[in-house]
Amino acid sequence: MLDPVTLALILGGSIIVIGFLGNYLFERTGFPDMLLLIVLGMILGPATGLVDASSIMDLAPYLAALALVFILFDGGMVMNIYRVFSESPRAAVLAIVGFSMNVIVTTLFMMYIVIPDVPLLYSVLFGTILGGSSSIAVISLASRIKVSEKCSTILSLESAITDILCIVFSLVVIEILLKGAAVDLATISQSIASRFSTGVVLGIIFGFIWLSALKKIAKASYAYMLTLAVVLLAYSFSESLGGSGSLCSLLFGIMLGNEKEIYRMLRMERPPNTVVDVGLKKFESEVAFLLRTFFFVYIGLIVLIDSVTIVITSAILSLMLLLVRFGAVRFATVRCGELEKERSIMSAVLTRGLAAAVLATLPLQYTDPVKYPEVAAIFQSLSPLYINLAVIIILATAIIATVGVPLLKRKT
Repeated sequence: MLDPVTLALILGGSIIVIGFLGNYLFERTGFPDMLLLIVLGMILGPATGLVDASSIMDLAPYLAALALVFILFDGGMVMNIYRVFSESPRAAVLAIVGFSMNVIVTTLFMMYIVIPDVPLLYSVLFGTILGGSSSIAVISLASRIKVSEKCSTILSLESAITDILCIVFSLVVIEILLKGAAVDLATISQSIASRFSTGVVLGIIFGFIWLSALKKIAKASYAYMLTLAVVLLAYSFSESLGGSGSLCSLLFGIMLGNEKEIYRMLRMERPPNTVVDVGLKKFESEVAFLLRTFFFVYIGLIVLIDSVTIVITSAILSLMLLLVRFGAVRFATVRCGELEKERSIMSAVLTRGLAAAVLATLPLQYTDPVKYPEVAAIFQSLSPLYINLAVIIILATAIIATVGVPLLKRKT
C-alpha cells in the first residue's frame, strides 16, 4: 500500500502526462481534451475513490483564483489591443443580454419545476449562479479552436464580464435574503461599475509600470517568475480595493502582449529589443497549462451523480441555456457579416466552470440557525441541490462545447 505522499506525487505526475497527451490529441484530431480531463477526475474521484472529493473541496476557492489569474493573463497576452477596443461593445452586449436571459430562464424553471414551494429569491439566486460562462474554460477553449480573432476576442471578453456579473448579483441576492432589504438598483449599478472600472484601470497601470520595469531587469535571472508574482499581486490588489481581479489580470496580459502597440499609441521611444519576448510568453503559457489541467480534473472530482432526477433536471437546464445562448448570440452579432458563419460555434461555447461550483457552495455558509435564523432552514435543504445541479451542469455544458464546437467547425 502506497503512502499518501507517494500516491499524491504519482497522481500529480500522471495528470500532467495525460494533460499533455490530451492537448497533443486535441491539436492533431480536434478531440476535446477538456472532456478527457473531466472524465479522468471522475475516475479518480467518484468512480474509484482514489481521491476523496470532500477532503479537497476547501481547495476550490484557491484553485479557482490561481487558474483564473494565469489563464486570463495568458489569454490577454495573445489578444490584439486594437481588436479589444473594437469588440468590447459587442462583447458587453452579449454578456449583459446573455446573463439576463440565463437568469430569467433558470429562475422560472427552478420556481415552477424544481423548487415551487420555496420563495422566489432562492430561485433567482441559482439563476445568478449559472448566469454566465466560465472565463477559465472559455478562454482556454477559444484560444485553441482556431476561430477568427474577432470571435475569440468577443468570447474571451464576454466570459470575463459575466464572471463579474455572476459574483456581484449572487452576493446581492444573498444579502437581500439575509437582511430582507429592498432591491436598490443604484447600489447594484454602482457596485458593478466600481468593479469594472477599478479592475480595468489597475490592469493598465500595473501593465505599464511592469513594461517599464522589464526594460531594466528583462535579462536578470528569474525575471519570468517575478512577472508571475506581479500578476498575482495585481489581482490581489484589485480585489482588495473592490475591483475585478479578473479584468485586472486580463488587461495586464493585454498590455504586456501588445508592447509595440502600447509604445506606438503613447508615442514613446521603443527599446531596440522587445522586453516581452517569446520566452516569457512560452513560460507563462506552460504555467497556464498546468493550472488548466488540474482545474478540469478537479471539476471531475467534485461531480456527484447520485440521483437520476438531478441528472435529468441538469440536462434540461443545460439545453435551455443552450437555446438561450443561441438567441443572445444572434442579438449581439446582428449586422455583423464577419461573424455570420461562426454564430453557431459561439453559441456552443457556453461552458460553466469552477466559479459556478464555488458560488453554489456559498449557501453552506448560512446554514447555522443561530446566526442566520431567516435562511438557515431553507439553505440546509437547498445547498446540496445547488451544488449537485451546478456541478452536473458544468459537466453537461463542457460536453456541449467540446463536442459541439468541432462538429460545427466541420459543418461551417
